[in-house]
Amino acid sequence: MNASLNALKVLEKPASDASTNAAYHDIRFAYDPRRAAPWRAIGRYVQPWVKPSEAVLELGAGYGEFIQSVQAERKFALDMNPALSQHWGASVTPLIQSALQPLPLPDSSISTVLASNFFEHFTHDEGAVILREAMRVLRPQGRIIAVQPNFRLSPNRYFDDYTHKTIFTDQGFQDFLRSLGYTIVHAEGRFMPFSMKSHLPTAEWIVRLYLSLPVRPLAGQFLVIAEKP
Repeated sequence: MNASLNALKVLEKPASDASTNAAYHDIRFAYDPRRAAPWRAIGRYVQPWVKPSEAVLELGAGYGEFIQSVQAERKFALDMNPALSQHWGASVTPLIQSALQPLPLPDSSISTVLASNFFEHFTHDEGAVILREAMRVLRPQGRIIAVQPNFRLSPNRYFDDYTHKTIFTDQGFQDFLRSLGYTIVHAEGRFMPFSMKSHLPTAEWIVRLYLSLPVRPLAGQFLVIAEKP
């Protein structure tokens, strides 16, 4: 199990604010096709909270592994780097812009908003702007599914990424969402490892097994799912 967990370098995402440059992807987030397999397991895990007949938006989509791992009728992916959209596939509509700009989507048009390793790249005030805009485009009872590094579990590694701006714990992020009018429907403080590197292959079944464990060793990321009233 430990050897396989060391292959789970799957959750880091590039920042999507204006401070990001092309060098970030070479330094912190080079493309690795092995990430697709574990993301399929993660997508399968969160699919019960995603309506397959409706629309999904991913914020800070990076290489698009998260949004490609879930089933949805329509898919939108947002990122500032246009080069990343080549990885998203024909089924994904690209939105190339800052997350701090208004979304080019109608009110109440999206069923699910996905975000992985995203909000820590923004200040609290900026995060509030993004979450309010997400609230606007979400349908009533629409959900935001967020995977974030958990400072409570990995304080010594949290700022290894030089673009991180804001500290979040699982409880703190839930309270942040509540302060903006969201209702928490599911939360896991220990969801996935913080960041793993290995020369070993990555296997989808290993991630599925890991997510089935009652206690998850090496966890450093949390999962929070919140709902628009």
